[in-house]
Amino acid sequence: MPTVPRPETRLEHVSNILSKKALISSTLSGVGTQYTGAVITGVGQVVVTAVLARLLTPADYGLAGLAAVYVGLAAIFAQFGIGPALIQRSELTPRIIRAGFTATVLIGFITTTVVWLTAPWAAQLLGNAALTPIIRGLSFTFVLANPGFVAEGLSQRSLAWRRLMWVEVAAFMVGYAMPALVLAAAGFGVWAIVGSTLGQNLVRSVVLLKLQPHPKWPRIGPEIRELLRFGSGFTLARAFNYGAGQGDNLVVGRVLGILALGYYSRAFKLMMILVTYFAIVVTKVLFPVMSRLQSQPERLRSTYLTGAAVLGMISAPLGALMVVTAPEIVAVMLGPKWTPAIVPFQILTAGIMLRNVYLMAYCLDGALGRMRNRTIRDGIYALAVIVGSLLGTRYGLTGVAIGVVLAITLNYFIGAAMSLHLLGASWREYAHSQAPGIGLGLLTAAMAYALRLGLIAAGAGPFLLLLITGAVTLSLLGGLCWIQPAVAGRYGSMALRHLASEIGSRFLKREPA
Repeated sequence: MPTVPRPETRLEHVSNILSKKALISSTLSGVGTQYTGAVITGVGQVVVTAVLARLLTPADYGLAGLAAVYVGLAAIFAQFGIGPALIQRSELTPRIIRAGFTATVLIGFITTTVVWLTAPWAAQLLGNAALTPIIRGLSFTFVLANPGFVAEGLSQRSLAWRRLMWVEVAAFMVGYAMPALVLAAAGFGVWAIVGSTLGQNLVRSVVLLKLQPHPKWPRIGPEIRELLRFGSGFTLARAFNYGAGQGDNLVVGRVLGILALGYYSRAFKLMMILVTYFAIVVTKVLFPVMSRLQSQPERLRSTYLTGAAVLGMISAPLGALMVVTAPEIVAVMLGPKWTPAIVPFQILTAGIMLRNVYLMAYCLDGALGRMRNRTIRDGIYALAVIVGSLLGTRYGLTGVAIGVVLAITLNYFIGAAMSLHLLGASWREYAHSQAPGIGLGLLTAAMAYALRLGLIAAGAGPFLLLLITGAVTLSLLGGLCWIQPAVAGRYGSMALRHLASEIGSRFLKREPA
């Protein structure tokens, strides 16, 4: 006879049986709330990036980017997937939470110590002795960030999206933006980037621990092994994914130099704004939702395909608009000294839809606990990025960017193939989810290109050209989707109907009786 957990030891049991309406409402509410926070921090990021680009030099960004290659790798092992392990579990107890908190704090201290001690070796390996103090400064990231990981995982598990929104806003505004601007204006150079990174992690942990209380008394026991078992597979996959994300920076810094890395890292940062403030928001919400649908294959398949469709429909048009207006984006955001970043930015942004949509494969792997799939895929992806970047260095930053986009394309198709196999879905269904995004992207590129040429002929400056082209193109595209919803395809139309229904129901609830 199965043992029934005692009430005092069972903290939470998440049912997989959710009504379709409740699930849709929770998902849309989560995306909406998180995206509100993303818009706030995104606008702030645009302003801070524009100011810092005029206060710091490409060499400052190059040094910080190269130091981040080593520190970022250590960050993967410092997290060890404990937060996702808590989200994925069907049942939690106070002992498991205490064990998770104990493990994350200890790992944070160990990682800081190891990175500090190995900083000279890492600087030598990366080819620049000036990196030693920068790596040591960034090493304190782990003792500041790790205490908040369990609170973050519990907040995501309970779908507390409003709480998480304010955490991100506070961490960015108070922890990152203010220190970065003050230190850069005071002439601290690369240390403005280091200080703002530490500040953001400190504020984030403090706010998370305040808003998401949980048991913190140290616990060393078998629960740690359970969490680390899931976390080990998650961490290995993330290590390979990190190799893909930083392999190009390592190649550029070592082969083309610090100055070239400064230009490349800014181009990459601009491109990643659309990933960081849109795609990651959507997939952050979908991961716990899909985890609850593990035992419901039909709903899981529908959620995956709908998520892929939405990511494609938004990413492709925005990416196309950014490619067309890249010269103006760089001029307005970074200034005239960053002109060499334009072409790499255009090439990297051309692959933004593929980069965003393949995040759905990560959601599915995590929800089903299929870490082996993710590890294999990310290993291939990392190798493709490094090889593509090395071959591309023969043609400068343009060649590196092309090599990276080809690697992204490969990863996109491998991820889709693995996901469709897990879901029992067909390539025809997947094509139905992706075709509308591709079509809208091509239409956006054509409209934006014509508008840009007309505005250049009329003598419009970069800011006015960027503003008018973006506003008119997106308005026309939005009007088309409103008048003719069929352009969104089967899955996109489904998402739009659910969105309209949710907005309508919320509006009616606010009407006076």
